[in-house]
Amino acid sequence: MPRTEQTPLIATNSHASGTKRAFLAKFAVGVAIIAAAAWLLRTPAGSTVGGDGAVAAPLKREPFFCGIAKNDAGYIPLKNKEADYYFHWFFESRNDPKTDPLVLWLTGGPGSSSLIAMLTENGPCTVLPDLSTKFNNYSWTNEANVIWLDQPTGVGFSYGPPEDEDYNETNVGENVFYFLQGFLKKFPEYENRDFFVTGESYGGHYVPAAAHYIWEQSKLNKSEDETLKLNLKGLSIGNGLTNPLIQYKYNVDMADNSYNITLLDDDQKEQMKLDSVECIELTAECQKSPENGTICTDAQMCWQEKLIAPFQAANRNNYDIRLPCDYAKNESCYDMTYVKEYLDSPKVRRYINVDFDRVTSWVESSSEVYKTFTTDGDWSMGFHTYVADMLNDGLRVLIYAGDADYMCNWQGNRAWTLDLDWKGKAGYNAAVERPFTTHDPMVADSPAVDAGVLRSFENFAFLRVYNAGHMVPMDQPAVSLEMINKFFKGQEY
Repeated sequence: MPRTEQTPLIATNSHASGTKRAFLAKFAVGVAIIAAAAWLLRTPAGSTVGGDGAVAAPLKREPFFCGIAKNDAGYIPLKNKEADYYFHWFFESRNDPKTDPLVLWLTGGPGSSSLIAMLTENGPCTVLPDLSTKFNNYSWTNEANVIWLDQPTGVGFSYGPPEDEDYNETNVGENVFYFLQGFLKKFPEYENRDFFVTGESYGGHYVPAAAHYIWEQSKLNKSEDETLKLNLKGLSIGNGLTNPLIQYKYNVDMADNSYNITLLDDDQKEQMKLDSVECIELTAECQKSPENGTICTDAQMCWQEKLIAPFQAANRNNYDIRLPCDYAKNESCYDMTYVKEYLDSPKVRRYINVDFDRVTSWVESSSEVYKTFTTDGDWSMGFHTYVADMLNDGLRVLIYAGDADYMCNWQGNRAWTLDLDWKGKAGYNAAVERPFTTHDPMVADSPAVDAGVLRSFENFAFLRVYNAGHMVPMDQPAVSLEMINKFFKGQEY
């Protein structure tokens, strides 16, 4: 059978359904999960960093089902905060930890735990509904040292004073920077290592904000003993929300999709085109005057009610239109219960050094964080200018998008990259889109397949990935692994 955009590269993962939470809590990439995952954990992963910032014991090599790569889990206190502790789970590279890059992953939301991605997308193992574990051949740790970070405070296993809320990307950038300072103090061998910030979904806000803050700090003249050096090389965003003013124009375009799935009738499409103008105007007003009453909340609700909700009538999954979803019976479309059950088991919590006294249960997606980022206006802000700053300074940037996702669809992501003002804009826009051809790295002599469409120029690339929804590493793990390894190495795609 000839290969087309609809021909899977490898067997597509099966998706399960289960009632979970209301729509507002679902934008987080974490809500869109197919097979949950984790580790068969036997002995402690490593000590935490205490409240005094003391350096913990070195990593241990544990022979559990995830392989023999060293790992560390626990808390690092934020030097810029009173009593905030960020939880992380870190795995060394399976290849060469001493030379492979250091990578930070940030799941979106706002307010979702990065353990979601680690345990279901690009981490060393997955856990199945019966809580058994499975080795992930396509983990991003194959050739990188990767940190999965729970942030902001109140997300996942991270904790701090209830009154110490984070409201926007200024908070995110600063907090991530100080977390990394604590991480480098604990693991000084990673100072000056090639470093990348990655993420997806609302990570389209988080990733540019965190990377930009790190980039700015690297240009300040600070003493050697004051700031540990991060050798930032680039950033990568999957199916992100980065420039709402541009991306909102393209929500309606998913009604005419390459999967020949009917999502809207002609009247609904025309109405959505009109509604998108209203949502864009509200978003522009929020960006101009975020303190102006409820304008920012109104802008976000316009997107939700007029650009997202109409698609639900088609009973398709907004994160993957290839999949059915009966919203009347199941608003989340996915079942996350076994991930939470696994992470909340005493055995696992002991292994990863969770503070039993301060954290009673793993928070998949924090409604409080979601609310504060929405009402403060962060949701409607654009962070594309941060991307331009870093591109102009020579950092590498990869934007990729699964083409079955509606929430942060590939058309909108492609559009904002073409609209971006940076010194290479003319060359990037003139570049010819070409097939992204890949091989399954885990299969000897695997045939080449067209995995998507690529546009690239100098240090900037956009990749549309076929047969993938909101979570590309989950739906196309082989494609994701080859894509990201080429990005880390600065190779031609």
